[in-house]
Amino acid sequence: MTKTLFVCYKHGCGGEGLTYKISQHNFFKTLKADIVNNRTIIKNDYFDKQLLNSWAPDMTSLKLPTDSNIVVPSHFFYNKLKEHFPESYFISIDIPKDLEKFRQKLFDRFYTYQTKNMLELAGECENRFRESNLQATAENIKQFTTKIFKIKNVTFGDIRCLAKKLEPTEENKKMLLNTYTPEPLSVETKQNSSVIAYEDVDKVNVENIIDYVNK
Repeated sequence: MTKTLFVCYKHGCGGEGLTYKISQHNFFKTLKADIVNNRTIIKNDYFDKQLLNSWAPDMTSLKLPTDSNIVVPSHFFYNKLKEHFPESYFISIDIPKDLEKFRQKLFDRFYTYQTKNMLELAGECENRFRESNLQATAENIKQFTTKIFKIKNVTFGDIRCLAKKLEPTEENKKMLLNTYTPEPLSVETKQNSSVIAYEDVDKVNVENIIDYVNK
C-alpha cells in the first residue's frame, strides 16, 4: 500500500524545505526544487501547491497516488485534512519560540523577495489579495494582478501592502510583519502528528521520519 506524508506548517516555518529534504530519500517520490533567497521552492508538488494557498481547495478533487509514496507540503493541518486523507501521516512544525527572530528572517526571505517568474508572481498576487478581500471575484484578482505586473522591481512585501490598500513603505511592511503571529498547534493536531520544533527543522533525521511512516 502506498503512503502519503503531509508536512504541515505555518507560512515561513520551513515546511517546503523539509518536504524537499524528506523527498530525497528513496522511500518517496523525489521532488525537484529551486533554492532562491534561502527559500526552497518545490517545482513538482503532487497537488500543484493547492495546499499552500491561503484558501482551501476542493479536497475531494485531490486524489492520492496508487503507485508511489509521496510527501506533500501543506498550510493546512490534521484537523482540515483528516476527513479526506484519513490513512495518511502527518508532520506538524511547531511555531517559533523567538518571534522577533522569526519575523526578521521572514522579512529577509519573503518581504524583500522579487521574482521574474510570472506564474509565481501571479500566485502571490492571488494569495495576498484573497487574504485581504474574502469576497474577491476572479475579475478583482485579475485587475490586482495586472496592476502589480506593471510595477518595476516589485517585492512580495510591496504586494502584501498593496493587497491591503497600504502604501508599500518600509514602515507599513514592518507593521504587517509584526502583526503576523503563527497560531499554536491544536491539541488534536499534536496528538495525531509527529511534531517537530521550528528550531529543529534543519536538524531532522529523515530516517526517523521513515520509521514514523512505517510504524
